[in-house]
Amino acid sequence: MLTVREVSFTYKGHGKGTHVSALKRVTFDITDSSFVILTGRTGSGKSTLLQLLCGLIEPDGGEIHCEDGDLFSKSSMIFQYPEDCFFNPTVMEELEFGLKTAGKNGTEKLKAITEVIGFDLEKFSSRTPFSLSGGEQRLLAIASMVVLDNAILLLDEPTSGLDDRAVQRVRNLLLSEYRLGKTIVVSTHWPAEFLDMATHVMNLRDGSLEYFVTVEDYVDSNLHNRQLEEKEKYLIDYYKRFKAFPENDEELIEFVRREKKC
Repeated sequence: MLTVREVSFTYKGHGKGTHVSALKRVTFDITDSSFVILTGRTGSGKSTLLQLLCGLIEPDGGEIHCEDGDLFSKSSMIFQYPEDCFFNPTVMEELEFGLKTAGKNGTEKLKAITEVIGFDLEKFSSRTPFSLSGGEQRLLAIASMVVLDNAILLLDEPTSGLDDRAVQRVRNLLLSEYRLGKTIVVSTHWPAEFLDMATHVMNLRDGSLEYFVTVEDYVDSNLHNRQLEEKEKYLIDYYKRFKAFPENDEELIEFVRREKKC
């Protein structure tokens, strides 16, 4: 279990002696094998919270505990900007670094991960990660994180810049890791992308925790209406009706047409 108690974090401001409060006395628990969607406006503290949960930075106040180990050794994270994750000269070395770090010879696992996520390892293996497109870099960063095989996966905007097909592949990979018992926290501006596999939704507002609820409570209480665009609202309506998401846009469009006729 991840236990967060009264956690605060402050950055140095641009002016001399100034400070910016990123998180303010945040408290919550994440049980093992949970899938949590982390939402909030830009600047609400989402990225800071993920870095704290990963042990990359220390809180100014409060405590973060991991029940059976230290955060840094049990968790792995991809950043909002995937190029910040790369340290090796080629794509293959980047992926193999994760396997070596995990102390595993996981050639088959690596192959399976890259196939699920749709990353063409044969095509890109000898290229530098920095020569890839933004979407390709994001897929590489996700694959590099998953091969570490840590118990806690933290993802900051993992589907940003991806097309619908790539988004579905990321969903498939995260769902398979979740079914293996991993704890997953995904920061996103598009919570509807993960609601069908998530257990909880939490929202930060100006550095404070506004709510931490189950997916069922999130949907039933209409909290989603505060932050979703029209398409996402229809996705939620679809989910409320069928407890699943449409397989494609055409299925959603047909649902909307039927709803508007009623």
